[in-house]
Amino acid sequence: MPKAFAAKFSDLSGPTNPTGIMSPAFLALKQLLDRGDTPENVLQGLYDWLSQKKIEPSHVDRILELEPAAALDALIGLIGGKLSPKTLPPIVLQTLQRAVQKIAQTYVERGEQAVAKEQERLSALRSRYGVESAPQLVSRLLGS
Repeated sequence: MPKAFAAKFSDLSGPTNPTGIMSPAFLALKQLLDRGDTPENVLQGLYDWLSQKKIEPSHVDRILELEPAAALDALIGLIGGKLSPKTLPPIVLQTLQRAVQKIAQTYVERGEQAVAKEQERLSALRSRYGVESAPQLVSRLLGS
C-alpha cells in the first residue's frame, strides 16, 4: 500500500509530470517513482493510476512479451502523460525497471502455481482411472 502523501507545487511539473496531470493517483505514482520506492508500492500506485485510465493488470502483463528495454518503454507509454524515457531521471528509470522485473516475477509465479495445480489434478485423474503415462505403458509392455 503506497504511503500517504501531500502534493506540493513542484509535483505538478518536471520530467515525471510534463503535462501537469491533476490526479491524486498519478501524483501518488509520481512520488513513488521520484523517490525510488519499492517495486510493490510502485506497482500498486501504477495499477491505481492505470485503473483510472481503464487499463487492466492483464494488459500490463502483455508487455512481458517484449524485450526488457522495449517492455520498459511500453510501460512508460501505458503510464502516459507524455513521459519520455529520454527525459526521465535515472532513479525513475531504475524504479520502473525494477517494477517490470516484479511484474515478470509475479507473472511467472502465477503461471507456476497454475501448472502445479493442473499437474495435481491430472495426477488425481491418473490414479482414479488407472491411466498409465507413456513411460509406464512402454515399461509394462516391454516387461511382458
